[in-house]
Amino acid sequence: MALGIDIGGSYIKAVDYRKRKFKIKNPGNFDDLMKVLRDISKNYTSVGIAVAGFVDLKGFIHESPNIPYINGKFICIRGKKTYVANDATLAAYGEVHFGSARKWMKKGIVVCLTLGTGLGGGLVIDGKPFLGSNGISMEIGHIPLTEDASRVCSCGRYGCVEEYVSSRAISRYYKEITDKDLSSEEIVKRANQGEEYAIQSLKKFAFYTSKVIQILSHIFNPNAIVISGGIIHHFPHVYDFIDEFIKVFLIKPIYSGLHILSAKLGEFSGAYGALKFAQR
Repeated sequence: MALGIDIGGSYIKAVDYRKRKFKIKNPGNFDDLMKVLRDISKNYTSVGIAVAGFVDLKGFIHESPNIPYINGKFICIRGKKTYVANDATLAAYGEVHFGSARKWMKKGIVVCLTLGTGLGGGLVIDGKPFLGSNGISMEIGHIPLTEDASRVCSCGRYGCVEEYVSSRAISRYYKEITDKDLSSEEIVKRANQGEEYAIQSLKKFAFYTSKVIQILSHIFNPNAIVISGGIIHHFPHVYDFIDEFIKVFLIKPIYSGLHILSAKLGEFSGAYGALKFAQR
């Protein structure tokens, strides 16, 4: 009896072997987090856990830029078979086995991009998650895009892609045009109302997202790239912008064979992937 859990900065999402889903508030500190994990997993024999950050296969969190209180901690539930991996890797795994990329469950290459507070990436090849040598792989958000020292990433490095493809990047693009500080949620709302400055900001976000797709497509030549996240869900015209850009950016035969898909499982992609990870 397996349970999949996705630890997010604000919420903990879970789905069990019967596909029952639930979501609870993240308590915001490590001790209470572990208590919640023990409580919700007490009726299950194996648990898969998706965590944002640099997490190895032993469940050690080397660094989680957006959930800093778990840095340097082990995630393990005593008395349970516990399997821990990066949230974007497991989101990709979930979408391949339960979501929009099931066509390539047995054979194919699928990349997943998670767009939100930061930028995550996952890769599944022939139905199996690509984990690297010790679990830390596909850290797409921390590929250097520029050497701009003014763009310091949450990881402490300069010029990471995440500084150009994230909710905070959208807010910065809008401020550069208007000199106003707005959340990405408000900018998306204004874009849906037709405000040109908001649309320009989201188009710039789509431009850099497309550069990421170019890099990944030219390395992996994937069958599909699955995109998840609230920004693109609430303003789907971003898909149109992306398609305009990648038509130009990508080698033609790679573009013609590539499917850009939205995540079918929504915010539960990582939890579904964690469930599958626990069922291996």
